[in-house]
Amino acid sequence: MAKEPTLEQHRSRDDAPAAMVFVHGFSGEAQKTWGSFLDFVGAEPELSAWDIYSVGYDTRLAPDIRGVWAADPSIAVLATFLRTRLTQAPLKDYPALALIAHSMGGLVVQRALLDHDDLCDRVSHVFLFGTPSGGLRQAGRFAFLKKSIKDMAKDGDFIRDLRERWSDRFGASRPFKFWTVAGARDDFVPAESSLDPFPLEDRVVVIGDHLRIVRPESGDDMGVRAVCDGIVGGAAPGGPWNSALVAVEGKQFEKAIAQLEPHADQLDDAHLVQLALALESDGQADKAVSYLNARPTLGTDARGVLAGRLKRRWRAEGRKDDADEALSLYASGLQDASAAGDHAQAYYHAVNVAYMELASRNDTEAAVAAADAALEHCEQAPESYWRAAAEGEARLYRGDIDDALAAYERSATLGPSARETESIYEQAYVIAGLLGRKDVQARLDDVFRPRVGPDVVVDSP
Repeated sequence: MAKEPTLEQHRSRDDAPAAMVFVHGFSGEAQKTWGSFLDFVGAEPELSAWDIYSVGYDTRLAPDIRGVWAADPSIAVLATFLRTRLTQAPLKDYPALALIAHSMGGLVVQRALLDHDDLCDRVSHVFLFGTPSGGLRQAGRFAFLKKSIKDMAKDGDFIRDLRERWSDRFGASRPFKFWTVAGARDDFVPAESSLDPFPLEDRVVVIGDHLRIVRPESGDDMGVRAVCDGIVGGAAPGGPWNSALVAVEGKQFEKAIAQLEPHADQLDDAHLVQLALALESDGQADKAVSYLNARPTLGTDARGVLAGRLKRRWRAEGRKDDADEALSLYASGLQDASAAGDHAQAYYHAVNVAYMELASRNDTEAAVAAADAALEHCEQAPESYWRAAAEGEARLYRGDIDDALAAYERSATLGPSARETESIYEQAYVIAGLLGRKDVQARLDDVFRPRVGPDVVVDSP
């Protein structure tokens, strides 16, 4: 008797913001295909916020013979089935999904992403293990047996259409992070089929044959590490939940870019700031700088965003002109915000003036003076996590360490997003390093990187 399609719930809770969904291949099963893979991924502290599911669908080795066996669906139909499954309870409520597919399941995933824009809006990560994305030569000899086998034939209509549409739609950029994973000893799906259709930066090779790559023996297995490291990626440091929250925020940034970038030259300052932050979060910081620089005048908020992009570029690339321009923008923003009585903008610019004075010019006296100005404005500004963080940063420059850490702890309780937490922590950690206070860096870890178990601590940068 044919198996009915299933949804295995490996980990499911009411408050998880994101889910991993595993999709098996031809003749596979929702649970058995993956062995202990789901257990090892589920044991990762940094992925504890992700729920875990495995989707099943019916494929059999028996041939499709009308009137004898019910015919298995084509890959195109399976793609629509997958999309349907992902839009029904319980999966419909997750704003971010990571899809991990094996073999033919990877073709199902690719076709589903091409056919259904609403799915692209929710998928944050895609991993294809041993997927014949370029087709299989041997499939052509057995195409008469099964619709799905026919679809996998190299140079067949399905593969040709899939590769053309994928190149047109996702060749330049994709709204999700993507990896294709090949087994070093996979003779069933050769590397020319699993790897070659995609750019070098998307390719991963792990130990094992076609089945072994998705049946790991430990959490240190290369395939498990590829998924865990790929999902955690640049997740914020504020605890194990952040990789899921960053995935959700990433999808929100993609939507903002799609909505705002087509008319970037017509945006007001508020929406230009939103676009610039979204672009930076999407790895397009230089484009964010170009849009901001194109404006002849910028308000204090947009000026601060431009300065922040230049500050980050200076830290990464060391260009003095970027540091000087960032300091100038922060200083002018502080002056204008102070004159306008905008205390929230003023303390933001003041602490960043302090940072640039210390980090780029090693001028401790100027940094403390700017920190004093920041504290004066904080006293007159409404409470928020940014105000508390600014107080913490200002007190770091002044050497008031206990007060600084208390302010940072207050900030963390006021609801910053994952990426905002990352920004606050990163700057505090760097400042403590510039001041030669490794002891303070360790205490900052206790605030921003809470323990996730009795013997597990997320590492510092």
